[in-house]
Amino acid sequence: MKQVLIIHGGTSFSSYAAYRTYLDKKVIDIDKLTTPIRWKENLGNNLPGYQVIYPSMPNSTNAVYDEWVIYFEKLLPLLENDVQILGHSLGAMFLAKYFNGHTPAVPFRRLILVAGGYNDDSNEDLGSFRVSSAKAVSKCAEEVHLIHSKDDPVVPYTELAKFQNDLPQAITHSFDDRGHFTDETFPEILELLKKA
Repeated sequence: MKQVLIIHGGTSFSSYAAYRTYLDKKVIDIDKLTTPIRWKENLGNNLPGYQVIYPSMPNSTNAVYDEWVIYFEKLLPLLENDVQILGHSLGAMFLAKYFNGHTPAVPFRRLILVAGGYNDDSNEDLGSFRVSSAKAVSKCAEEVHLIHSKDDPVVPYTELAKFQNDLPQAITHSFDDRGHFTDETFPEILELLKKA
């Protein structure tokens, strides 16, 4: 069976004090709490014949890399032969950091990193997810795709170049006006996932 594993984003902090400061200053936007389903949740409806897996990674508001590793390593044995793994934002960082240090016995079909940060924490504290290298990530998949938008308000576009430097064979998809990829649909990612 064809499988797509989606690792969502989140926030991570270098200290509990930084997390508390974030919570104290956080402004709740009611519109963000009532927006329609986003593209990640829509993928399952648009990929008949695929098993789309949406794990809820631990403590996504104050994520810790080592905790995500524990959970992720429980997921890996459940994956079959035809697997595409997609990470968005902090999820992309997690996958880059994890697969830089862990090579699967059999490469996955495709690894897709959407709007992933590397090590620039000018907009957000990257906590334990900071990437120091992604050079070995290419060993984990037959294809690696990097996706970023020039107008991303969360992860600077300059982070893309750091991944490109480490992964020169990766296929880059650059956009001008997609922000942090929080729309209801993402037709380009759907098309990519359907490719043989």
